[in-house]
Amino acid sequence: MASTDHDYSEPTQGPSPLKRYKHPFTEDPEWEYYTLEDDDPTDKDTPRTLAELRMCALSAAIRAKPNWWMKFRDEEIRAKWREEIKEQEREMPRNLQLTENMINYTMGELEAYAALRDPEAGIESGPYERIWQSDKLIPASLKAALVSAIAPLESMPDSQKDWHPGSDGKVLDVVHPSLYPVVYGRTAARDTQNLLQPRASDVAAMFRSERFQWLPSDFRVEADGAVRLLSPYINNIHPEDHRALTDVVPKVLEQAVPMFEWVLSDLARGTQLPTRLDLKGHKFPQCIWPGGVENRPEPDPETNDRFYAEHVRLRAEDRRRYQTERAQFMEDAHTKWLANRAREDEHWQEPPYPDFRPVGYLNTFLYAWLDKVGTQVWPDSKPRYEGGLGDVRKRVDLRGKTLQVIVKLANIVLTPKKPEYGGGTWHVEGMDNEAIVSTFIYYYDTENITESTLSFRNAVNEPRYHGQGDTYCMRRLYDIAANEICVQNVGQVTTKQDRCIAFPNLYQHLVSPFRLANPTRPGHRKILVFFLVDPNVTIPSATTVGPQQEAWIRRAVESTDMWWKLPTDLHMMIWDRLDPMTEEQAKRYREELMGERTQNVKTVDKQRFGRWFNLCEH
Repeated sequence: MASTDHDYSEPTQGPSPLKRYKHPFTEDPEWEYYTLEDDDPTDKDTPRTLAELRMCALSAAIRAKPNWWMKFRDEEIRAKWREEIKEQEREMPRNLQLTENMINYTMGELEAYAALRDPEAGIESGPYERIWQSDKLIPASLKAALVSAIAPLESMPDSQKDWHPGSDGKVLDVVHPSLYPVVYGRTAARDTQNLLQPRASDVAAMFRSERFQWLPSDFRVEADGAVRLLSPYINNIHPEDHRALTDVVPKVLEQAVPMFEWVLSDLARGTQLPTRLDLKGHKFPQCIWPGGVENRPEPDPETNDRFYAEHVRLRAEDRRRYQTERAQFMEDAHTKWLANRAREDEHWQEPPYPDFRPVGYLNTFLYAWLDKVGTQVWPDSKPRYEGGLGDVRKRVDLRGKTLQVIVKLANIVLTPKKPEYGGGTWHVEGMDNEAIVSTFIYYYDTENITESTLSFRNAVNEPRYHGQGDTYCMRRLYDIAANEICVQNVGQVTTKQDRCIAFPNLYQHLVSPFRLANPTRPGHRKILVFFLVDPNVTIPSATTVGPQQEAWIRRAVESTDMWWKLPTDLHMMIWDRLDPMTEEQAKRYREELMGERTQNVKTVDKQRFGRWFNLCEH
């Protein structure tokens, strides 16, 4: 395993004997009914209510202020913040309003966040649990060395620059792990020359690749915290031509290790932070209707008639279209079901129902009417902060360990002719083959672009509902209703220059769009990324896999005097034996890998982040 105290050669190919950290490559159990007092059925988090998520957002907004850890202790400033918050809350819907208790709790929690903050490195908790950030982690001298070391890779001729496929010439892959990856059945282990095969894993096959793996390098974290490179090279960084970059990467990783330790400590806790709500002794929020959902008010006949007159009868065309669409949908679905049943296609799934408009009209009307009733009892928070953040003491210590880390360098380059970056998609990193547990991003150079953010969302368990058809309660408590996916947006971080962010691969993340601030001048955003392989899993690395780049190998071989003393026939035999990967082959493999990973994003999206909330009879 990667955390042993000795250097190793070829890693074992079986599952790790140690328990892995929480990761996104898991399937949910078959759907069952869970009561309000049952424990959560999966390793996913319990959904937070919208009000509690707003408490998190309020805390994050305060902690985004310069020197917040000093300002919040000033009673005058705290009083001003309170008044501003209360004024804003008057305009919020009641299910979203922060109560006096919620404001008190959030303000009290700031002391715990301040205690967790590392004043020297600037490491502090981000907008949501398990996310960490710092604006002064990398010393200026180290940043200058990094920028200088990367410059030769950026200044190569345009014909040699590697623009990311499909990016319209806006994303420059300075160093990208999809180029020259491990190709199973082709890539050989350095010592044995055995062709590598996928490692055994307990993870479902849908999350694993039978073709590719990104290639990490091994780094040793010494007892004093210093980091050194164990592997002979970092993939796609020539160890001689770019010695300065090979030397500086471990120094940046040394600064990143404490942030990885915080993320791993959060994951090692096993569960999420305790709820801030006062649940009155229950495990989950109770029904918002006093006495239960059966006491929910219902519109009187006159109100119903008015609704249908305004929202249905005047939309006869929509109603006819709805009836036609539904009939056609049912006919098509039945035909496809019969066809796939005949060929026993296990992977076919019934398509989702289309949006039947009249139902949507009814819910909109009903919810608006119920919002005005005013008899709901919304859950409140505890009156004051009672601890919990302090339980996240840094327990995971990576000193004395060997870490496997995948390195990436990428620039987003905008010009007056291409002034806008359209943003990314929701995704996690890699597949089970890489076993990535956490990502670290250093935004080391930003120029002439508008503000951009990195957003996060979390797959959660189903909300516990209180009765058949209790859609209003679920919508207003969690903004999750029947036949919708159980996912919650949990915050975002502004990706400004010099900021470092570390977060678990358990969350999906999304880069927001941005454009040139001054459209007449070019602009860019440059990042260094470390993908941390789960320390309890070992995968093939640059220690056990030699360089595959044909240009590297040819140069190394032909630089020896012995090579030129050998006969030409022997040259050909040796070259056939080495079988290096050409640039053309590497780019073809990259296209295949990217196609595979795109499909994996969809698989994770469906299997972990796409579980539907069932609100039906049991």
